[in-house]
Amino acid sequence: MEDAKCVEELKQLTVLYVEDEESIRSEVAHFLLRRVGRLITACNGEEGLALFIEHHPDMVLTDIQMPIKSGIAMAEEIKKRDRATPVIFTTVFEESTYLLQAIDLGADGYILKPIILDKLLKTLLRCVGLLMQSREITTSRARLAAYHEATEDERMLIADLMARMMRPENMRDSQVHYWLHPTEVVGGDLVAVARSRNNKLHVMLADSTGHGLPAALNLLPINHIFYRMVSKGLPISLMVEEMNWAVRDQSPTERYVAALIACIDTRNRMIEVWNGGIPGALYMDRDGQVIHRFESNNFPLGILDRTFTAETDIYQWPDAGDLVIYSDGLEDMESEAGKAFGLENILQNLRASAPGHRFDGLKAAGEAYLGGRNAFDDITLLMVDTAPPMASAPTIQTVAR
Repeated sequence: MEDAKCVEELKQLTVLYVEDEESIRSEVAHFLLRRVGRLITACNGEEGLALFIEHHPDMVLTDIQMPIKSGIAMAEEIKKRDRATPVIFTTVFEESTYLLQAIDLGADGYILKPIILDKLLKTLLRCVGLLMQSREITTSRARLAAYHEATEDERMLIADLMARMMRPENMRDSQVHYWLHPTEVVGGDLVAVARSRNNKLHVMLADSTGHGLPAALNLLPINHIFYRMVSKGLPISLMVEEMNWAVRDQSPTERYVAALIACIDTRNRMIEVWNGGIPGALYMDRDGQVIHRFESNNFPLGILDRTFTAETDIYQWPDAGDLVIYSDGLEDMESEAGKAFGLENILQNLRASAPGHRFDGLKAAGEAYLGGRNAFDDITLLMVDTAPPMASAPTIQTVAR
């Protein structure tokens, strides 16, 4: 949707703005009043939630950290009531922990303070475009069908070219199992696998912002860097720093990539992991117990500039087991009744399966839970058996859909 059209659409929309600092609220409200159809303001999350329930605004712009009820707590309630309502967060750099929580919640955008009004307007217009597209899809099946007919050949061609370039036929490592379930022909999740010259196994799960072709194209530089740097035997920290700058420099504004990169050293029984925004990363022993979690303690790729530094988590396992990694789409997939699959379901299914069958068991449970329906988000499951393989020739493999 063109900017000019989005500007006109914005003038028809109701926007809820929540900010506890009066001076900031006054300045931003003055800017928005001339650009939106109706502006509703609140000074904390509790008041904002009440106004949302009363007025049903089209978009929400909110500070993260506020008294009484935070912006994150308010946004969580809003998303429960209406998943499609765009929520944009404003935050300062020092509130990095809160911004990570906002990203996990499903933030539609973020603005760093002090707020630059031109950037705020661009973010609002981007969300207007997405909102209008969503409403058109919901209200007009005929329009959706026409769109798919016009673009299907192009999408299939691009999907085929990406598959050929990334050589999915080489994904045969005996220690690796994966499941990709994209919402569209071309997905925004990527699985990549490579062995270095010393036969250390490297795996990556990347989850790009959005869905379809734009999200998939955002993964191309990451994929290239992964294989190039594994082949050179370079450390994960250096690899991640270069990936971060590639996304920051080459991708559209506010497009980021959640990712997890792991190096499995079977000989020394050691795993090194960098996790930036991937919720599911755990090590499970043969008895079905989770004995280590690789938490997401880093920003996703593309948010920070060259001040970004990669912090990795190194774990030495006592006995062979399974490294389980999955994108947020696995936890968030819904049953016919609208209930999310959730972490507890994932853990229960893993514990219920015998070693060597956990991947198949969890995948089957996920497919049964979906019941043939399309998921709201791309679903990816990646599992690595850390037991030494009988024989393994160094290969480089990848899959992206």
